[in-house]
Amino acid sequence: MNEVHLSGQIKRIWTYSDNLYLRLSVRRDPGRPKRSPREGGAYDYVTVVFPDGKDQLHFTSGQQLTIHGWLQSRDFDESLADFLKRAGASLPDAPDGLIVHRTVTEIVAERWRVLKEARR
Repeated sequence: MNEVHLSGQIKRIWTYSDNLYLRLSVRRDPGRPKRSPREGGAYDYVTVVFPDGKDQLHFTSGQQLTIHGWLQSRDFDESLADFLKRAGASLPDAPDGLIVHRTVTEIVAERWRVLKEARR
């Protein structure tokens, strides 16, 4: 079975291709393994993708959502130059030929509901 149901607060919103992506902070349930504050403390951060949601859906940072969907993983290769550009860092004459293979695991949203609007 591949089912995910969680609630969290939107921390970041972005688009790629026709998809809408959210980064949610999800509070860990009591009794789950603890982490230090430096490792994220009582929260886990997960990526949620809304396929073809770029133009149809509008969320704001700070909203509380409940999401129902499924997990997917995908592999991609990224050059060091692209990674540094996303990180806002620069490396003179960064070698584009250095490639890292990465795997991303994300939640594909099928149903969702806004639980609470963002504070203004």
